[in-house]
Amino acid sequence: MTEQVRYRIDRDLVKKAYRLCRELNLSPTQAVAMFFGQMVRLGGLPFRPSAFPALEEYGATSAQAEAALATATDYLEREREAGRLVEFKGKLP
Repeated sequence: MTEQVRYRIDRDLVKKAYRLCRELNLSPTQAVAMFFGQMVRLGGLPFRPSAFPALEEYGATSAQAEAALATATDYLEREREAGRLVEFKGKLP
């Protein structure tokens, strides 16, 4: 049995989330159901609310985080140019 629910959420946030759901090949209903499922499974939020969770959890500085992002971005660009990246369609091969 399912339940229809309504929430008031900022319009711009909803638009961005819907766009991301389309990119992930998920419906917004599926995404919210997954979020609720993880909350119930974990007995809390499935993430740690924080402005910079990785920095807070791992003790990294902003400069280290930016350097890691630049390194990862460069690596992914090289992999894309070499044809070794596969577009994610919402399911693993």
